[in-house]
Amino acid sequence: MEKNIFIIFSEDWLNDKFGATFEQDFWADPIRRTENLRELQYQTAKRYPDLHVGDIEAKPRPIASDEYAHRFMGALFGCPIRYMKTQAPSAEPLKCDFDDLERLEMPDLHNNEVVKKALDDAKQLKAKYGFCSGGINTGSPLNVAITVFGETFLAACAGEPELAQKVLMIIARTEIRLAYEFSQVVEPDAFPGTPFRSGYGNCPAIMLSPRNYREVVLPVDMWYRQQCDVFNLHHCGIFDRYAELYLPLKPESLDIGGGTDYALLRKYYPDTPASYIVNPDTLEGKTREEIDAVVRHIVETGGPTSKIIRLWSYDISRAMTDENLADYCTSLQRQNLV
Repeated sequence: MEKNIFIIFSEDWLNDKFGATFEQDFWADPIRRTENLRELQYQTAKRYPDLHVGDIEAKPRPIASDEYAHRFMGALFGCPIRYMKTQAPSAEPLKCDFDDLERLEMPDLHNNEVVKKALDDAKQLKAKYGFCSGGINTGSPLNVAITVFGETFLAACAGEPELAQKVLMIIARTEIRLAYEFSQVVEPDAFPGTPFRSGYGNCPAIMLSPRNYREVVLPVDMWYRQQCDVFNLHHCGIFDRYAELYLPLKPESLDIGGGTDYALLRKYYPDTPASYIVNPDTLEGKTREEIDAVVRHIVETGGPTSKIIRLWSYDISRAMTDENLADYCTSLQRQNLV
């Protein structure tokens, strides 16, 4: 495994332990947010010096698009962004109907206020730190469509599949343009790389039937895949019904949600490197023996270990005790599973 166990704490946990608050002023100023996030990495490592979480010598990681965290694409397409004390930024879906979907066009990236702000942030970050990354977490076209258009898009998938596919293709083309017209401006020496590496999270796929995914979404995912030399796929839900459907995408790596049938995954992807998400609710409030059993099951059924990139958990909440965290972070070594 490249890294045994990786942890991402939720904003709720960071608020509970360190008093961090995540209103708009945490994010809006690019230098302030970079230093805020850097400080939280340091504080986490200081709290758990033996668990290899956080970073006691945390270096700045300036990212131009981070004002909206993972909701840059929602902001780009016009969603209002909500900021909350103990949560990451969220995007409110647009109020729209099928006619609005029919009128959808690719955003003008050269005149979009969200892009302009991110490019201005990049200038400030480069002046301060000497470097900056673009860092847009685009998500898949499906992910963006549901974020931006909500239940109207889901209704289109069921009742107007050609319209839904048109929306997905506009988003897919926008994402590729962002790679070349935004990220290349921010990182002209590093991006786009050769070969062109990309990938995305298809998190909401589990909201559709496999048939609906195959007929409406997969053709757009295939188009996106054809633009990439190297493609990595994140699917944070249970993977079982989609394992065979994803085969045409030929992902170079997989990142798969908890509760998956890992033996089934290995039936279809025997040699594909994979990272496995360990859902926090399988750890919170559990005994050491129960946590060890969760970890052991994943490694033994999702192996061999040479094909496991890492185990990781995100959105760790305040329900996770220090004892739970310590038992989880040391489970692989304790059971000689590395």
